[in-house]
Amino acid sequence: MIHFKLSQTINRPLDEVFAYWADPDNVPAWQGGVVAYQRTSSGPLGVGTTYSITRKALGMRQETAGEYTAYEHNRRVCERIEAGPAKYTIQTQFTAQGAITRVDIETQIDLSGLLGRLGEKAASRPIRKQAAQDHAKIKSILEAR
Repeated sequence: MIHFKLSQTINRPLDEVFAYWADPDNVPAWQGGVVAYQRTSSGPLGVGTTYSITRKALGMRQETAGEYTAYEHNRRVCERIEAGPAKYTIQTQFTAQGAITRVDIETQIDLSGLLGRLGEKAASRPIRKQAAQDHAKIKSILEAR
C-alpha cells in the first residue's frame, strides 16, 4: 500500500479553489498524463458521481473509472478510483484561512494486485513526485487568475 499526504496553501478564496478543483472539466489542465476526463453519471456533482479518465503514461493509454464517495461543498471531496488491479482512495479537504485556502490531500494506492510489494516500493517515488507536480500546477493556475 502506498500512502502519502500533501498540504498546500493557495492564495485564492475557498469558493474559487473548490469550484475549480471539484470541476471535472478542469482535470486535464492540471493532472499530468490525463488526456480525457468524462462524467459517466448525470445530475449535480455529489456522492455517487462517476467518471472515466484516460491517461497516457510510458507510451500507453490507460482507462480508469472513479466515483465520488463523499462530497461536501467547499469542504471535502473523496474519491475511489480503479485502474485495473490498482485501487486509489483520495481524500481532499479544503479550509478557508482568510483569503487563502488550505488544501490537504491524503492518498492511498493499492498496487499489490498489479506489482506486489516490491513493485509498490519502486512505484511510490514517481507517484508521489507526479502528485506534487500536479498540486503545484493547480496552485499556479489558480493563483494566476
